[in-house]
Amino acid sequence: MHTGQCRAVQRNTRPAPGADLGVVQTDGRTRVPAGMAGRSQDRSLREELTCAICCELFSEPVMLDCMHHFCKTCIQCYWARGTRVPSCPQCRREFPSRTFRTHYLLSGLVEKVRRCGSVEHQHRMRIHLPFRSQKVSGELNFNIRAEFACLHQILEEEERAVLAELAQKEAQSLAQLQRARTATGKHVPAPSLPGQRFDCCSLFPRPSVRVETQPAFDLEHYKDSHSGPLQYIFWRQMLRSICPAPAPLTFDPESAHPNLVFSRDLTAVTERSKAQPVPINPRRFRQCVNVLSSQTFDSGRHYWEVWVGSKTKWDLGVAAEAVDRAAKVKLCPENGYWTLRLRNRTEYWATTTPWVRLTPRRPPRKVGVFLDCREGTVTFFDAGDMSHLFTFHQVSADRYCPFFSTCFSDGTDNMEPMRLCHLAL
Repeated sequence: MHTGQCRAVQRNTRPAPGADLGVVQTDGRTRVPAGMAGRSQDRSLREELTCAICCELFSEPVMLDCMHHFCKTCIQCYWARGTRVPSCPQCRREFPSRTFRTHYLLSGLVEKVRRCGSVEHQHRMRIHLPFRSQKVSGELNFNIRAEFACLHQILEEEERAVLAELAQKEAQSLAQLQRARTATGKHVPAPSLPGQRFDCCSLFPRPSVRVETQPAFDLEHYKDSHSGPLQYIFWRQMLRSICPAPAPLTFDPESAHPNLVFSRDLTAVTERSKAQPVPINPRRFRQCVNVLSSQTFDSGRHYWEVWVGSKTKWDLGVAAEAVDRAAKVKLCPENGYWTLRLRNRTEYWATTTPWVRLTPRRPPRKVGVFLDCREGTVTFFDAGDMSHLFTFHQVSADRYCPFFSTCFSDGTDNMEPMRLCHLAL
């Protein structure tokens, strides 16, 4: 594809006959294997249709009076950078004016070559795509099985622990009952026999015997405590073992634009029309109402959730720690930002280059962000039903920061705070 940029002029050259490997010369004749002949002809045709300035296939080819051809943009750029007298970059012939003619026939031929190249690419993709698909499917299958194996292990360990506790409590209960029965039997008086002498001392009351026993195990209480919503109880306990669990992030006021105001626990932020008196430091965003989290990451996998509610516009995602915070820059991967954005209440975008329009099944009120430092991906979910929204690939930075922008409040239209969600365990 033509880049539109001016590059150093390179003259088209042709390889000497028989210069390619595989060309056989016998009896003074040059013979080319049939398989190589097609490739050689295709390569020769592409060379003929290549601009000598940008070294790419012609884009809007034009012809000068000397019969040499160039891209329209390339020759215009070359003349703009050159001397006052326009000349041909190849033969150096000078012209009285900067004029050229559009070569429509050559333009059509270039488009045919491009389409042929595209067909060859599709053919190669049809050959390699099944293998690639099988590889990706196999990796996903392995990962899914591994994750479920971890969940099964957690459940099995919890089951064994609960059953072991129940067996221990049962053994304690039986032991206590046996000790109580034994202690009581030792202090029961024997009945009087006929003819036995009467002990006058028995007329006086004897002190009562107190048997010291351990408090009895309340089996009914234990049963009641373990007969509630067991699945929910164990699910809550499983959350402590899930990795990655939702990270309890907090906003970093030192990085925040002066117009941003935070809650006391630093989990909610909103924009005000008046700037706050805050100290100036190089970590602070000065041009846009942005803020980072206090937590940063350079390895591992991390997940967090952000409540956006019914806000009319926002930006959120991940930023490289080293982004320029003093300048107003475009949010895009090239500038160290991997973000989603909402505009005009209903327009959702992934800020790739160029932007990608998203069509979620429903407006997400809570957005989940998953950063995998090892795989180099940032994935977004509708945290309400965990439906996938978008994934950035080839994400790379020395250190990553969760990124947020409330955007301007626009009076009261966008006043709702942006909140960091904490999972209560």
